[in-house]
Amino acid sequence: MQNSEDSTAQEALHDNAPHEAARAALENFKALLADADFTLELELLGVRRLQFMRRRQMQAELTGLYIALWRLALARSFPVDATCMFELFLQEYAQAHRDKRSAHLLNRAREYWAMIEPRGDTDFSEIARHLSSFSTQDPNQAKSINLKLVLHIRRIYKLVFDRLI
Repeated sequence: MQNSEDSTAQEALHDNAPHEAARAALENFKALLADADFTLELELLGVRRLQFMRRRQMQAELTGLYIALWRLALARSFPVDATCMFELFLQEYAQAHRDKRSAHLLNRAREYWAMIEPRGDTDFSEIARHLSSFSTQDPNQAKSINLKLVLHIRRIYKLVFDRLI
């Protein structure tokens, strides 16, 4: 009888391990997102400091992108639980931030995930082209901006992935 109880307790501990890891990943990403600094991205896109409306718009775009990149990292680290974890994050974020801007941001995160999902982490050029469409830079620089954005998005993805747990 003692062995049966020990076995049940060990199974319960084992069952809670993924939940603890998932919660740790959620909390880590919340902290990472709270500390996100979009200065480099805004600079690449030619958004200046005094362009308040454009900055606000692009910050929502970039936050949505960061959330989608986190979802991609989840798919790699938690293939079984990634969808549930992503939806839980979106739900918790929506409950904590009930304004229209946050709702828009979460919608953008879902849209970016839809763009990222088919190619995974192999090609971020579609995302870079989308972001560069918001740029006010000289059209002759579009190719350079796209390349810089692709590399930067990959760097952000790696940062999110490395800090997942």
